[in-house]
Amino acid sequence: MYRADVRPTEFTLVSALSACSFTGYVHQASQLYALVVRLGFEWNVFVINAFLMALIRNGQFVHAVKAFEECTVRDIVSWNTMINSYLQFSPSEVPHFWLRMIQEGVSPDGFSFSTVITGLAAIGEDRLGMQVHGQLLKYGYGTETCVGNSVVDMYLKFGDLVNGFKAFNEITSKNVVSWTTMATGCVSCGVPSKALELLREMRMAGIRPNLFSLATTCKACADMASLDEGKKAHGLRIKLGNKIDICADNAMLDMYVKCGCMDDSMKVFRRLKDHTIVTWTTMVMGFAQNGLTAEALGIFDEMVAKGIEPNYITFLCVLYACSQGAHVKEGWRYFASMAYQHGISPGEDHYACMVDLLGRTGHIKEAEELISKMPFQPGPLIWQTLLGACHIHGDIEAGRRAAERAMRLNQSLNYWQGADTLRNMMHGRNIDKMPGTSSL
Repeated sequence: MYRADVRPTEFTLVSALSACSFTGYVHQASQLYALVVRLGFEWNVFVINAFLMALIRNGQFVHAVKAFEECTVRDIVSWNTMINSYLQFSPSEVPHFWLRMIQEGVSPDGFSFSTVITGLAAIGEDRLGMQVHGQLLKYGYGTETCVGNSVVDMYLKFGDLVNGFKAFNEITSKNVVSWTTMATGCVSCGVPSKALELLREMRMAGIRPNLFSLATTCKACADMASLDEGKKAHGLRIKLGNKIDICADNAMLDMYVKCGCMDDSMKVFRRLKDHTIVTWTTMVMGFAQNGLTAEALGIFDEMVAKGIEPNYITFLCVLYACSQGAHVKEGWRYFASMAYQHGISPGEDHYACMVDLLGRTGHIKEAEELISKMPFQPGPLIWQTLLGACHIHGDIEAGRRAAERAMRLNQSLNYWQGADTLRNMMHGRNIDKMPGTSSL
């Protein structure tokens, strides 16, 4: 068009810049803006906003900030575009940009409030968040659904259930996001029964649950170990049919696991089309926690055979299963494979599981040897684990060494715990005071 000597209008340039937002042509966007300047259209706020959006959607945050500072005209869309970009690329600067916006006399709209509230929630700015909530109430946005949902989410992220409910009740037209956000907050704040109550009220209000509602329901049922409510959630999952995602399925698995229904969890697991590492890890830990340690090892081996790489947590779960089931040979095999086959350096938790495994099975000396070869300083967890094993098997000498190391690392709580454990071991063997030691 330009080569044909046809002069583009502002509307043409806005359309072209908008196209650059979705096509990834950031270089062309800069060229177009140079043309905007040559044609004298830089005063057009619609053109400015289209250029800012093109830069931001292509990840050019620094250039967008520069363009914003240099532009001669701005409107609420310009400010909203930038505060949203700060939320995306530099959340810590959201408060400063918001205060500047207010100081320059810009009247925020619902999008402005929703964005800044989301940003303040992300960085934990509770005091300013409450101030902004007061501002939006004065502007009359407190009853709007989108803004209200953001306020509810902010308070719940701060762990403030009381103000979360107040903001929730201010919303005049609650949607599925409103109800699910409030229910999720109840679960996070330790009141899963209230979450289930809210989700029931939502359905009674004629609002159809979505995937996030289902996941929240399953999480609440899992926390309460409520199998009856969990089966109702499973019925909802069946009604949703293919409209499901892996997060909701993992929540369903976790619910059955925590209710101790491994047969049901296995049925759900086998029906899944996609299995993430979270899915596999949930099953490994579920079997281990419910005493089915051989099954836990079996599902782990199946996962590896299918080419799924276990992660740090997965190995922790399978080593825990070995410890609970006294699978010494398998425990050594999994532990050795972490670094050599999967490139994962064992952490203190993994070593603690191995010490527990060896200690439970009476291999106290091997446990001490493993501790001595640790590539980092053993923490209190390691020595307390060994001390517990020594107490079970009555190994006073090894128990003394473990107690001394534990007390040396933590001379407050662990001192008395270690002393009591060692004293009980000594009394159990009719030994009141070991030669060469002080009274405990």
